[in-house]
Amino acid sequence: MSAVACIVSLIAACMCIAFGVVRLGNWLIDRREQGRARVIRDAAFVAQASAEVRR
Repeated sequence: MSAVACIVSLIAACMCIAFGVVRLGNWLIDRREQGRARVIRDAAFVAQASAEVRR
């Protein structure tokens, strides 16, 4: 195998690893945001229910 093919393979492998790390990071950020959105949605539901009870 030539040196050029080895370098190209190494670059391709590094790009694949970088792409996987970015996808994993995005997944972790989405999970964190999903938890925060649920808390906000629950708080809005409680606020709406309490407002309807007061009427």
